[in-house]
Amino acid sequence: MAPRTNGASSGSRPQGGAESILPLFPLLSSHDPPTRLDASLSLLTALPCLNSTSTPTAVATTDDADTPYAIKRLVTGLGSSNEASRQGFAVALTELLARLPADKAATVLPLILSTSTPTAGSESREERDLLFARLLGLHAVVRSGVLFRTEQDGESFKEVILALLALSGKKSWIREPAYWTLIEAVRTLLELDDEAVEWREEIAAWVIQRLLLDSREKARGWNPEKIALVLVLQTYGVEADYVSVLSPSFPSGNPLARSSLSALAQAIKGSVGEAESGPANGPKMGSNAVKTSKGGAPLPGAAPHFVWSEIFDLYFPAEDAKARPGKLAGKEPRAKWADVWRILVDQSLFAPPSLPLKATGFALLSLAIQRLPPTDVPALFGEGVVRTFGNHLRKTGDGEKTLSRVAEKLATSLPPFLAANPTVSLPLLKALVAPPFGSHLFDHKTIEKVVAKLDLKGTRGWVAYLKEFVIGAEQESEDGVVPQPEEEKIVTARRTWAFDQLLHVVKSGSVPKDDELIAGLLEFFAVLGWFEVRKSGKGARSYVPVPAFTESLQIAARSRFFSVLTALPGQPWLSRALALMENLEADSKHFNSINETEEEVAASRKAVKQMYAKLAGEEERNKIARSLVEGVVLLSYEEGEESLEALEQITDLLPLLFPGVTKAAPKAADDDEEMDSEDGEEPEPTTVLVDLLLELLHRPSAFVKGISQAAFTGFAEELGEQGMELLLEQIRPDVAEAAEDEDTEMADEEAPKASTSAVPTKASTNGKKAAPVEEDSDEDDFDSDDEDADVDEDFKNELLAALQASGVADEFDEEEGENDESEEEILDDDQMLALDDKLADIFRMNGGGRNTKKLDRTDDMHYRLRVVDLIDALAKQRSTNPLLILTLLPLFGIVRSTAVLEEELQTKATKILRSIVQAKKDAVVPATPDSALEALAELHTVAQTVEAAELGALCSQTAIYLVKAALASPAADAETSTAIADLYGDSFEIYLSTKNSKTKVQPLLTVDFAKRSPACAWELFERIVKSASGETSSVNAYRRMQAFEVAQALLTSYAALKTPTSKSAILASMPSYRSALLSTLTFSASSTPTTTGTFDASRLKDLLKFALAAIRLTLTSSSNDSTIVRKIWVADEWVKVGDELRKSERFAKAQGIQNSLKQVVGMIGGASSSEAAPVPKEGGKKKRKQEEVEVEVESTPKSKKGKKAVVAEKEKKETPSKVSAPEVEVEIEVEEEAEPETPAKGASAGKGKKEKKKGKKPKEKA
Repeated sequence: MAPRTNGASSGSRPQGGAESILPLFPLLSSHDPPTRLDASLSLLTALPCLNSTSTPTAVATTDDADTPYAIKRLVTGLGSSNEASRQGFAVALTELLARLPADKAATVLPLILSTSTPTAGSESREERDLLFARLLGLHAVVRSGVLFRTEQDGESFKEVILALLALSGKKSWIREPAYWTLIEAVRTLLELDDEAVEWREEIAAWVIQRLLLDSREKARGWNPEKIALVLVLQTYGVEADYVSVLSPSFPSGNPLARSSLSALAQAIKGSVGEAESGPANGPKMGSNAVKTSKGGAPLPGAAPHFVWSEIFDLYFPAEDAKARPGKLAGKEPRAKWADVWRILVDQSLFAPPSLPLKATGFALLSLAIQRLPPTDVPALFGEGVVRTFGNHLRKTGDGEKTLSRVAEKLATSLPPFLAANPTVSLPLLKALVAPPFGSHLFDHKTIEKVVAKLDLKGTRGWVAYLKEFVIGAEQESEDGVVPQPEEEKIVTARRTWAFDQLLHVVKSGSVPKDDELIAGLLEFFAVLGWFEVRKSGKGARSYVPVPAFTESLQIAARSRFFSVLTALPGQPWLSRALALMENLEADSKHFNSINETEEEVAASRKAVKQMYAKLAGEEERNKIARSLVEGVVLLSYEEGEESLEALEQITDLLPLLFPGVTKAAPKAADDDEEMDSEDGEEPEPTTVLVDLLLELLHRPSAFVKGISQAAFTGFAEELGEQGMELLLEQIRPDVAEAAEDEDTEMADEEAPKASTSAVPTKASTNGKKAAPVEEDSDEDDFDSDDEDADVDEDFKNELLAALQASGVADEFDEEEGENDESEEEILDDDQMLALDDKLADIFRMNGGGRNTKKLDRTDDMHYRLRVVDLIDALAKQRSTNPLLILTLLPLFGIVRSTAVLEEELQTKATKILRSIVQAKKDAVVPATPDSALEALAELHTVAQTVEAAELGALCSQTAIYLVKAALASPAADAETSTAIADLYGDSFEIYLSTKNSKTKVQPLLTVDFAKRSPACAWELFERIVKSASGETSSVNAYRRMQAFEVAQALLTSYAALKTPTSKSAILASMPSYRSALLSTLTFSASSTPTTTGTFDASRLKDLLKFALAAIRLTLTSSSNDSTIVRKIWVADEWVKVGDELRKSERFAKAQGIQNSLKQVVGMIGGASSSEAAPVPKEGGKKKRKQEEVEVEVESTPKSKKGKKAVVAEKEKKETPSKVSAPEVEVEIEVEEEAEPETPAKGASAGKGKKEKKKGKKPKEKA
């Protein structure tokens, strides 16, 4: 209902000063709060009755029409449907009532009640607005203080209370705000002294009688509003027999007594003592009601009931709150806060499966975190809270969206709170994950956020808790009857979770930690992973898990040990970890190794240790070598006998890298001879290093990957081509193809393998080398598989034992190797089913018992990924290493590979290759250009077969990188530049002359070369011009046009150098370029559309644009000497070509070509007046349109943008000697090749290009 603008009681507009207040009422409806407040202040200032210096009761009211009008206007405005209007008018009315004299204020309450009474037949929306108007009006009366003036006798107070009580019964959604206003009125009354209000005690007794003891209220039962009223009355010391008042629901007389909490929880939910059908005069749900859930609980997202503010104020009063004179009455004291929270919230709101109640619980939890002392916050997370919080953080279903958002909001609010109170983080963590209510399955993201807010002391406590959790993690089910295997799985899962949490402490940069804590974690994982404590004690001897660790948990502990080392920086921690392992191994009195060390492994470790002692020093090489040795030795504790090869290789490597280091025990002579005789020469030291790293990288371990990358980049400056080739041999696509066909694996192994390195690698022994394979039949392949496959003896024995146990293999004769069929026992159905199940388990556990010698495709791809990571590390840390040149072709081979299961490898290779070739700093400078030239030649060969258009840019960038590397070499000379140009020229000519060429790299490859390295590419200019003119071979029009585009790009780029050499070279080459352009124009004028190599109209116009651009470049290179321009470009020849084109049936009506020719002739400066005559403006558009229509048969013109003859006339009028060379910007676009086999198709391609370049013109500056 909009505010009324008519007068007061008379219905007419007020006179006198009314005009000054009328504009203020619309401002009270403003959505801007400051504007509403200013309007309220202006209104109060403008009213005459408020500007008197007398007291309010003595103000004369005669001849004051503004005040009654303002009162009625403000009261009526409370019923507006605009929320801003209701707020603005309510504030103004409250302030006005506080200043009005008693006689005028007395008229407001009846006015409010009369104007807010719905009439019969009112619409639901109008009824809703009127109910709000009554609520706001009564609230204004209470807030203004008129009810508590000394001249009042309490009747007005009763009238307001009864009006609010009646209002609360109208609709369920208005009950809470109505009671809140009612309680505010009671609270205000109780805060006054008896001297100020003589009827205070009388009214207080009346409130208890009417609102609590009245039979009508008794019938309605207890609700949150009445509980709040009782709490206010008791805390302000209102005396009454609360035992009888609150009985039978609260017989103690104290709603917060321990015995009353269960009933209080039900009352707060709105159900205690309430009749099933409800009283006839109770609140009804209507069409305009604010909807709630069943039982009166609020919907998710609603604020908690105001009764909770009363409870929080009792237990945790605000610092600025007024002290309440009384205390809770009754026979029992109030309960402890822990009991109140557990019963009223944890069990009452979070236990039931009601989403609205849980939403209210989350809102109370957020409120409690703000109100409670920080040290009491962890106690809020009881059983129901933790369970609901964790469940709804994980839920994403449509039905749980609201609570999921609420739970996420709460989780987001915890980190800021913990950052301000870090000492609370650890108790909160334990509340979330520790028994009796926490669970290790709680949302890990929330746990990590809380851990990040720990201080160092808290981190130590968290780590200590997790250690105890792992050691004493024996768990039982609630009923204690969980089967042993199931219980073991639960314990293993919990301990694994604790391992991950400990690892997160190390890996997270936001968790505070020190060296002592990290060293303790390494010791913890080492003891649990490799040793058993003989006798428990302090420190490491206290790590005695109960129940004992299974083998899987020991493996998990060892894995976390290496993960911790991977997350820590380098060599110091490797040294400490190795010393830790050696000390634990030597302390046989307290620790017993789980796995006995083989003698060979112990001997190899001893030999390595003796050599390791000689690597002392602070040189970088020594540190890197020590880290590698420490990593390999630590790895031997995990692998045992499988690490022998790596230990032996490192004993061979150290003397080569450090001549001062000698072997402890010389290796067998035959081994050395075999090594040296591989290629007839001793391998390079870094080749042996690469061989060792490749051996290590077969392990899918981040720890091994880290130490391998550190060693590879550390010795990268010493790495030779031999070692790099050995590394690249593992990632070449042709090498990996040997592992793709599983049916021919054994045949591949029998085939002879060509050795490509000085040292046999692990990759070669695993079938990584590509070798020719003889074509055998499928039957032979299967036979080879069966014969060569190794069968695990343990699997064989286990299978035989199962057969013997079932009676099938009882008569097996080991010597004869066969069964006696005549005496074989026949099994029944049950026995066969039992045997099938057992055999299935055996085969499942052993993978069929077949140990193939090769990795499967996925493992091979992962191995190649780890090898590629070495190249990535080299490119990042040694970006100027010349050996990067050797990596480009293998990486590009991976990028263009189409092998299955290699998408991840292709993505990584693409990223690495781009990072190398697109680097803007730290250019590679090889000693000689040979390696770059060889790679460039191979790349051009590969480029001829690249059919993927998306690889064109990457291939071109790689080629430019190689060109720059070759030219940057100190040994580069003129022959180097010539060799590069020949490679590009040969490749481009092959593309032009090859029919049906499928490469998608050209002509982009040559265009980029011309733009990025024009000085080197200039030698190609004459060859490209010949190809464009059609002199070298039979080239179709489409390819010839591409040649012209490349030539123009090269001409423009080379001219941009603006050196004396470039200028003279351009002037010397212009005659041949002019001849190529003229010959093409002449040939096209005299040929038919079906003639091979002929150009259509659109391509001829492009050629003429190239000619214009070339003439401008000639002017620039000749210092604007028009004589040289006329001598080189010979205007008469262009005039002659124009005549031939006009005589041609194909181009006679192509006015655009003639206009372009006139521009060419005019720029040369030799055009006659007739030739340079401008095109008449009249009918110009008509002629161009006619031209487009007539030429459309053979080629649709691109646009109407050709230069008009007016331009030619202007150029003709200029004096030749004063011709200046304008700066020209030529845009070259490479056409997508369609099917350029016939002239018609070529014309179509030209048409497409014209459409693509529509609207683009060469930019000219006079």
